[in-house]
Amino acid sequence: MLASATPAATLTVDTTSDLLNLSACTAAAADCSLRGAISASNGLAGPDIIEFNIPTSEPGCSAVTGICRIEVASTLQISQGLTIDGYTQPGAQPNSIPAPGANNAQLKIEIVSAGFVNFGLALFNLTSSSASPFSLRGLAITLPTSAIVTGGFAHDHRGNWFCVDALGQSPDFGPPCSALDLSGLSMRSVRVGGPDPSDRNVIAGGGRNGAGLPFGGTNRLRARSSSGQRGQLILQGNLIGLAPDGITALPMRDPFAVDPGDDAFQTPDTRILDNRFARAQRSSADFGSALEVSVSRVMDDFALIQGNVFGLGVDGSVVGVEKDHIRVVLAGSGRQARLLIGGFAPGEGNTFAGGLRRSSTATSLGSAVYVLDRNAPTFIEFVGNRMLGNDGIGLDLPTLDGGNNQVLGRTPNDADDADVGPNNLQNFPTIAAYSVNVNQFSVTYRVDSDPANSVFPLRVDFYKAFGDEGEVLLDSDVYTSVNAQQDKAVTLSIPPGVTLSNNDVIVAIATDAEGRSSEFSFDTVTLSAVDTPDPHPAGLPFTIEVTALATSGPFKPNGVVDVSMNTSPPTTCSMTLAPTMTANTSSGSCQMVPVQIGNRTLTISYRTLQGAFGSAAGEDVVITQPHEVTAPGPEQIGFTRCRQNVVEGQTAQIRVERPSGGVADVSVDFTHASGSATPGDDYTVPPDQLLQWAPGDIAAKLINVPIAADGLPEPIERFRVSLSNVMGAALLPFAQLDVEILDGQSDQRFANGFEGPECLP
Repeated sequence: MLASATPAATLTVDTTSDLLNLSACTAAAADCSLRGAISASNGLAGPDIIEFNIPTSEPGCSAVTGICRIEVASTLQISQGLTIDGYTQPGAQPNSIPAPGANNAQLKIEIVSAGFVNFGLALFNLTSSSASPFSLRGLAITLPTSAIVTGGFAHDHRGNWFCVDALGQSPDFGPPCSALDLSGLSMRSVRVGGPDPSDRNVIAGGGRNGAGLPFGGTNRLRARSSSGQRGQLILQGNLIGLAPDGITALPMRDPFAVDPGDDAFQTPDTRILDNRFARAQRSSADFGSALEVSVSRVMDDFALIQGNVFGLGVDGSVVGVEKDHIRVVLAGSGRQARLLIGGFAPGEGNTFAGGLRRSSTATSLGSAVYVLDRNAPTFIEFVGNRMLGNDGIGLDLPTLDGGNNQVLGRTPNDADDADVGPNNLQNFPTIAAYSVNVNQFSVTYRVDSDPANSVFPLRVDFYKAFGDEGEVLLDSDVYTSVNAQQDKAVTLSIPPGVTLSNNDVIVAIATDAEGRSSEFSFDTVTLSAVDTPDPHPAGLPFTIEVTALATSGPFKPNGVVDVSMNTSPPTTCSMTLAPTMTANTSSGSCQMVPVQIGNRTLTISYRTLQGAFGSAAGEDVVITQPHEVTAPGPEQIGFTRCRQNVVEGQTAQIRVERPSGGVADVSVDFTHASGSATPGDDYTVPPDQLLQWAPGDIAAKLINVPIAADGLPEPIERFRVSLSNVMGAALLPFAQLDVEILDGQSDQRFANGFEGPECLP
């Protein structure tokens, strides 16, 4: 924590001016600018407090919103400890929504710059160790700069909106807006946010790249210990990469970087707690990820990453994180990372959702956690986290292929667990038997780790699977050296509120006694497929049915199967596997409508990163089979009948069908003509419109016509709709349709929806 001290002075800013000479800061009006107050504070024995009481009559203030904008021209040099408190401005209110929710703060002081001349310097530049502690509160700051704040050795920033204006928006700049560069070698204590709702910051970026796409800036926090003081680095309760509403993604370029220092003393107290991160897709070079842990030391204690939400808005919408949510970087040889990601206590687990694979590079799969260096000596304990729909896997521990290239994705187990790498490449558990009985589940499992290669005892955590990842932690077991490389049968508890059945898939992680977790377990699968009918005309749908058989483990395969036909462009469909009545077997089906004829090949792929199965090497399982696409029938568009009845008070559904063809672009004009029924009184007039079908689109076009009910006996009333000006097809079987309205009371000839025997002239 920051050392407490009695403030030497309180200076009150009462003007939006940026003039340096307005530094008297007396009771007189407009004699204290922000720049002047900082200058006055530099000449006093700190730490001081700067407050605000700017009348809305000042230039840059809005009497409607109460927001006062201070436009600065250049950097603000700070040489004494200082707190700048924007919540003292009349009308300002701190956030009251607990983390990791939205932020409803009312900020009334906004610091901006249209032409900041010191882009390479920070807005607040702490010039010496005497400029600490430094604290910002209740400010909205957005301007093109390499950092909003840098320098000094002790920081405590709470309740601000960095690179976000007081209306919650991130303005466009040419250069980016970078918020926090607190990475100096002398940094001892850094706190950004805190446990209370009023502590929560909003942190984004600003600016655009060379292609004009939203880009954003950088943020880096670092703390070092000394012989007499353990460093502290706290990032807690903030919205990062999101607007104050907690839903709208704002520009970010790089991951938010945290560095626990590189000194020879005790590892700083490092805690990353209860933040909400997002990093929406930006298509901007090879940038991305939400959080980076950059390790420049041998860590002797675990940094805590707990209670954070990655990739989800506060409404549950998937905003996503481009590339991996957390990446772990070791800055040179001889470094060693110790991270506890998640935990067993309520609120300690993190949520990872919408990790987006970076398709332009081979450096990201969109996993929850990725270790950048295959040779990194890491102790990463991964437990109690929730994974939801990431492109990659949970914990990605890279390996090397035969060509000495780094390989991402699943790492298969090796005999005796003799391989080395991140987390010592701890083998994952394999599950041989599984059953559910009310509020318990029984498993038989083993871990193929020789005690000479792993630090026993191992803890084995079992999760209900969501695709290939663990959605919710079920229970844990201890696997001792006595059990090593042998099957162990246990009965464990299902947590309250969690549903689990014999058709569910569970996955497991093994963690050694020193905090090295394995990747999630997976089993192997084979595929077979039937495509019917084959051969089949172009332009009409046919069905592919796939059967997935688990060849290891007790489960029925879950996940997604993609089907692709080698047309140009490829014709595709996907299916989600569902359990069958047969043991170890699931199935699924999808339809595709090819529009190019010929002898084709179906490529059927089980996506291993979307299900808890794969090949023995942890890769996709792929099969192929032929399919013949024959010439289509003639292109036809029309009504399937020429007369249609409907009862008053109901809705007439008019169908325009495409009964044949399906490989061409087709269009037709749909028009209405009145008859004995009164338009507007007896029915709602359907609009005249152009109906269009693309190749492969064979769905009927539906036009709904509400019919009025007057409750009076009356004869049949009619109106007509017609098709004309057809392009690319013939009008068959009917080009006009008479809709007959029945009163529902008289003994009329036809039942609702039944067409008459003859077409009307």
